[in-house]
Amino acid sequence: MADVRAALRGRRIGLIGTGTMGRALLRGWLAGGLPRRQVLAADPQAAARRVAQQRFGVAVTSDNRRVAAAADVLVLAVKPQQMAEVVAQIAPLATPRRLVISIAAGMRLAWFEERLLAPVIRVMPNLPATVGYGFSALALGRRATRRHAALAQALFGAVGQAVVLPERHFDAITAVSGSGPAYLFYLVQAWEEAARALGLPAAVARQAVRQTLLGSVALLETQGQAPAQLIARVASKRGTTEAALRVLDRLRVGARLSLAVRAAANRSRELSGRSG
Repeated sequence: MADVRAALRGRRIGLIGTGTMGRALLRGWLAGGLPRRQVLAADPQAAARRVAQQRFGVAVTSDNRRVAAAADVLVLAVKPQQMAEVVAQIAPLATPRRLVISIAAGMRLAWFEERLLAPVIRVMPNLPATVGYGFSALALGRRATRRHAALAQALFGAVGQAVVLPERHFDAITAVSGSGPAYLFYLVQAWEEAARALGLPAAVARQAVRQTLLGSVALLETQGQAPAQLIARVASKRGTTEAALRVLDRLRVGARLSLAVRAAANRSRELSGRSG
């Protein structure tokens, strides 16, 4: 996790939108040592403002302009369909001295740069950020500097890992890490159903699949071996694992997964084309 307090020392952070991802960021920033007094948030919903105040103890308002005027770094955590209205509100305050960060899916840098004088960074986070294990890709706009990139990496490193990539890779990142958790949840659902079909009690099926998944990810992270090498460690000749892998190969599961990821990337390209 990033040392947010050190990276953002003396800077005021504005957050517009305190929904699922906004709350995840607040949680990560405060856990990373960012003082509450450095954060000002905005949300149009009274219930969302109440949750942010009660759960995180930060100042919250319904006035986006107030947040934009006070912030050195402004994070826009609103849905794409809300972005035009929010940007119109903050545009007069988005000066070159303020960094604007957008996490709206499909909203390209060029769209923001046509409307704002501020340096802009586009971020693609994913759902695991809500539990501190996110993966975020950052694309720098034309006016953003390495110093701005370091600030953004600290903010999104507080909820997982954050890397800088050219925006041309964002359709791929959307397909791989943005949509990626759903692929895994789909597999887990099918895996648990198969376990129950073999007669395992539901609670045991759930525990067996999820603990196996956690342990397997730990092996990937700690053993320094490629997936193929780890597969070889599990699959003995003419054994049970080999029998299962033969079925997966015969059904071309790997190729079909590749097709699914490509479909997500193509759809991302279509959607981002509309915003540009």
